Amino acid sequence: MRIEIKFRPVEEDTVLPFNYNYEVYEQLLGKMFLISPELAHNVEVSHIDHFTFSRIMVRKRELLPDRGIKVLSGEVSLYISSSSSDVIKAIVEGFMDSPLLKIEDASFVAEDIKILREPRLRDGVLFSTLSPIMVRSLKLEGGRMKVWDLYPNENTFFERLRKVMLMRYSALNGSMPEDRDFSVDVIKFKPVRILVRDTYYRGSLMVFRYHGSMDIARFGYENGFGEKTRYGFGMVKVIDEEPGKKDRAPSQ
Repeated sequence: MRIEIKFRPVEEDTVLPFNYNYEVYEQLLGKMFLISPELAHNVEVSHIDHFTFSRIMVRKRELLPDRGIKVLSGEVSLYISSSSSDVIKAIVEGFMDSPLLKIEDASFVAEDIKILREPRLRDGVLFSTLSPIMVRSLKLEGGRMKVWDLYPNENTFFERLRKVMLMRYSALNGSMPEDRDFSVDVIKFKPVRILVRDTYYRGSLMVFRYHGSMDIARFGYENGFGEKTRYGFGMVKVIDEEPGKKDRAPSQ
C-alpha cells in the first residue's frame, strides 16, 4: 500500500536540510504513536523494516551548498509505502490529527493525502528509485572486520542484495517465497551519501530492470529494496514504457 502526502511550507524561502531521513522516520513513528501506540512500539523495536519512504520531492528548488535545499515551489511531496495497511492507516490518521512535519527549522503542513494505485508488475519491469538503495557487507581491513556499503559496480552488491531481500521477506512473512530467484540489470546509477543520526550511509539512486520472482518484486515495491528502508532507503517506482523501447532510461 502506498500513499502520497503533499505538504505546504509554513514560511516562504523555507530551507530543507540535506540530511533529513532520521527526522522523517521519527515523525512517521510519532504519527503512528498518536493513533496506535502498540503498533508504533512494535514497529520501532522490531528488527524488521515495516515501511519505507521517498526523498522529499521539491519540484522547484535552489541548492544552497552550505545550508540545504531552498524550497521555491508551493508544495512538496513525500511517498510512504508498506505491505501493512495498518501501518499506512496509522500514519495517515496521525497526519490528519497532527498535520505538521518539522525538520530542523523547516516546517510543513500536510494538505492532501491520497492512496496510489498499485502498478502491474511483470517480468522485466523497469524500476527507478525514489530513495537510494543501500546494501552492506563486512570487509577485513587492518585486521578488523569493517562494515562496508556497496555500490552496484561491485560484484558482491547483487549477491548481498539477494540475501537481504530473502531474509527480509522471510522475517516479515514467516516463510520464504516459492520463487526465490531474481536478477537486477542496472541501467544507470548515481552514488549518494546520507547522514542518519551520527552515521553516514552510502547508497545508490538507480534505474534498473528486474527479472524473476514476482513475490520479491512486490515485496521490494511495497517495503523497499536493500537495507535500512525504515530510514528512507530503497523505495522504487515503476517506469511505464512505450512498446519497442524497453531499454530506454527515463530522465530522472
